[in-house]
Amino acid sequence: MSGRGAVDTVENKGATARGTTARRVLAASAGLLLATVSSAGLSVQAQQAPGSIVAVDRAGQGTGEAPAGATTSSENVSPAAATASLVRPGEPAAPLPSIATEAPHFDAADPARPSPARSAALAAPSPAEPLPAVPVDASPAAALPAAPSVGNGAPGVGEGTSGGPAPAAPTETAESAFSRQLAALIGNSLPRFSTRPADREALATFYTARGFQPVFTQEGGVSPLGQAAIDTFAAAASEGLDPTDYALPPLPATADAGQRAEAEMRLAATALLYARHAQSGRFDPKKLSKDVDPNPTVPDSADVLARLAGAPDAAAARAVLASFAPQYPQYLLLKEQLARHMAREQAVSHAPIPPGPSVRPGESDPRVPLLRARLGVEPRGDGEVYDTALVRAVEDFQRQAGLAADGIVGRGTVAALNDTGGDPVPDIIANMERWRWVPHEVAPTYVIVNIPEFMVRIIVDGGTVHETRVVVGKPESPTPILDETMQYVVFNPSWHVPPSIMRNEMLPKLQADPYALQRQGIDVVRNGRVVDPGMVDWRRGTQGYSFRQEPGERNALGRMKFMFPNKHSVYLHDTPSRALFARDRRAFSHGCVRVHEPMAFAEALFALGLPKEGWTEQRLSRLLGGNERSLTLKNKFPIHLVYFTSFVDSAGQLVTREDLYGINAATKAQLGLDGARRFAEQGKPALRR
Repeated sequence: MSGRGAVDTVENKGATARGTTARRVLAASAGLLLATVSSAGLSVQAQQAPGSIVAVDRAGQGTGEAPAGATTSSENVSPAAATASLVRPGEPAAPLPSIATEAPHFDAADPARPSPARSAALAAPSPAEPLPAVPVDASPAAALPAAPSVGNGAPGVGEGTSGGPAPAAPTETAESAFSRQLAALIGNSLPRFSTRPADREALATFYTARGFQPVFTQEGGVSPLGQAAIDTFAAAASEGLDPTDYALPPLPATADAGQRAEAEMRLAATALLYARHAQSGRFDPKKLSKDVDPNPTVPDSADVLARLAGAPDAAAARAVLASFAPQYPQYLLLKEQLARHMAREQAVSHAPIPPGPSVRPGESDPRVPLLRARLGVEPRGDGEVYDTALVRAVEDFQRQAGLAADGIVGRGTVAALNDTGGDPVPDIIANMERWRWVPHEVAPTYVIVNIPEFMVRIIVDGGTVHETRVVVGKPESPTPILDETMQYVVFNPSWHVPPSIMRNEMLPKLQADPYALQRQGIDVVRNGRVVDPGMVDWRRGTQGYSFRQEPGERNALGRMKFMFPNKHSVYLHDTPSRALFARDRRAFSHGCVRVHEPMAFAEALFALGLPKEGWTEQRLSRLLGGNERSLTLKNKFPIHLVYFTSFVDSAGQLVTREDLYGINAATKAQLGLDGARRFAEQGKPALRR
């Protein structure tokens, strides 16, 4: 099987560049919003009486208040202001915006670039420039306007005159202050809330499109939608997730605009984190092994925010968040088991049962007391005698574990007992996590192979329409975990020996006996032609040669193979070694999946893939023998090779299977379920943003 390196979770430079570009575009919108918030005040100030000085804040926006220490007396007015306040005959008076000398308000796209409001103020005509001459009517009435009266421009009784304070600027509302603060956070602080470029881009686009209006907060606290999200985060343990990953500081009852904006961003970013964890898992499964190669469906960040914002009420918001968890029936059954076991007291851990010879009914063995403790059977008489009561308990356990209920405590039974001897909660959580690796959308029809269970099933609308036993890969040549599409079936297949088998198994045989493979019906091929294996110097290896087994009864693939092209070159197939299906532990292949009773499996497959064409076992049998031929499915559907060591059987019982490849243990280690609390995302702390 071809290997593949672990996917690096470090942000690549291209993604960072795209995020920076997005921030610059969005910051321009944020700057326009900031200018708009105070535009009314600026227009009022621009209409102050000739000679008045208009104060401008750091953003270049007028405050409507005179600068500290400024008066209207000539001795306290600067020369430039005094020049601007003179009205010459025939020339209109021009207001002078007073530009603050300190640094301008931040600009998200470019800190060195002034904000739009400040740019507008800087663009005002300089008072040093000559003012344009305006013709004046010679008549006295035209030269002097009528004196204003109260109500027609003149100040009322008690109102400010030329020597009084300037009118107050319009007060900024709480919502406009919030929008300004949120725009500021989006402009220059997004990395504080999410390390993922996709999340940062989605957050910036989402809130900019909304005009920086809130979703999760409101004036006075958290909105109903925000409370629904907080409640969901607090109950994350019910989904096998860790609530501390989504812990948020409380929003004060008297929160100001800045605190609200901070809370809004944290809630939005945490919602994205929760959706991703619930739907596609908390770490990249491919880092476990080159043979762990699933295709989890990572939720689209923009879609998550849009769906939450579109929820009409808190109940709908909770339903949106719940929809990100897997919807497969077995996941939901495991979730029920998790709730049941978490409600009980902590399970008692049992000492492992050491290996040894098989124990049969009536025999004595020093491990019998450990068996009694593990299965909860009270001792009677000699505590080391394997008596009838203990035999019945062992048989019940064997049935539950999918083993032959023969009452013999052999290697397989001991391994199963040790695997399930402690608290089942970590195993349940680890298996729930692996359900997140399966594509999120539940297809109406799919094939699923559970490797530790040695079973394949065809599922239609959530129900099993066909199931049968399978043989899977040995621990040294494991069956990969993957998701592909079932496409066609090959009858009378030839077997082209994979390079790994050629190198590890075929070559030693050829070096000992050049004709060993020929007696098995395997040809040695070079440049498309069969060669005499006795004429080859096998000490030099197999380079340039290929091995092929023609169709027939001895063919390693049997009479048919079920194809879902993939980079691991594995598939489902028949086998001439049918006696292996009678065993409980069926891990014997080189990675492919051997199917028991393949003709019945093919009939069920074609009933769905080639419906109404009448491909019964009898008709399919006519294709056997002779040359290789294929049948392509018209209706193609997914096939999932999965790895579930804990699942719920048809009787509603939680059952456990042997961790064949150590993937369950590795999953628990990545999730910190092996003792210490830790996660796989490059050693980041539990609270990740």
